[in-house]
Amino acid sequence: MLASEFSEMCYQYEGFHVWEIDSIDSFFKGNEVLATCFKDYYQFPLEEFKEKRSEIADTDYQIITKLLGMVDDKYFFIFTLHDENHLELVKMQKMKIMDFGLDIEGIKQDRVYVMIMDKKK
Repeated sequence: MLASEFSEMCYQYEGFHVWEIDSIDSFFKGNEVLATCFKDYYQFPLEEFKEKRSEIADTDYQIITKLLGMVDDKYFFIFTLHDENHLELVKMQKMKIMDFGLDIEGIKQDRVYVMIMDKKK
């Protein structure tokens, strides 16, 4: 989802939660379904990830984005410090459009963050 789309469509979602990811390993430990998504996308089991990492051209951020895109029971908005998505969230916080439950401006530079949400019925 693009940053501008999120700010316009945020009212269609509920149950917001921010997931702070400090490494690709902690990403995979976040939910066991990610191992299945990994195998489906990259065609080898997650257990072989470290030994075959050099064969994957995608960055960790791209891996996270692709795999979360395969999860169909939740919606995700991925951001890092000062990227376009983060700047949109900062703007939304300053305009008091949303309360994220944390100071969205104070996120860490070396982390990837994922806004997890559900679509309202």
